[in-house]
Amino acid sequence: MTKLGKTQFIQAAAQTFQRYGFKKTTMDDIAFGAGKGKSSLYYYFKNKEEVFEAVVDHEAEQLKSDIYARISKIDKATDKLRYYILVRMKRFGTKGNLYEALNDSFLMTFTFIEKIRNKHREWEISEIEKILDYGIKRYEFKTVDVHFMSQTILTAMVGFELPLLLSQQTETEFEKQINEVIGMLLYGICS
Repeated sequence: MTKLGKTQFIQAAAQTFQRYGFKKTTMDDIAFGAGKGKSSLYYYFKNKEEVFEAVVDHEAEQLKSDIYARISKIDKATDKLRYYILVRMKRFGTKGNLYEALNDSFLMTFTFIEKIRNKHREWEISEIEKILDYGIKRYEFKTVDVHFMSQTILTAMVGFELPLLLSQQTETEFEKQINEVIGMLLYGICS
């Protein structure tokens, strides 16, 4: 069996979980979506939880890749932070499986989901810390407790997810609202 076969299952599973949700999706559904037999699916994965974890890891890697591609080309720390938040919030706006793993209350009952959440949260805090450190060294940001501020920024982003995602708006309106939130995070609400 090849890595390509495993990738086919992950891609099919992502679509299947997206369509039916974690709870209703079966291994049969995933195998059918990939156009393969269930025995082939079991060659790569022991159970549905393992498949979902692979799907979420794959989506998290895509998010990381999108963020790195965008911020690596930027020199200014404030713009790095702005685009980090913008790319992240836009990705969560699609409400994929990563978003579900991080936010669905039913999924919170699974220990493997807690592992995924912690891993993703640690990565996000680390990336925000790097941006803040970079900005402090360049005198764009004042000296702050970088770890605490990174946790605060992440908490603010998570807090804004639901209101942003629930509002019906165009992509331009969505981006405008995200930019207003970013402006508030960077510069406060004082005029």
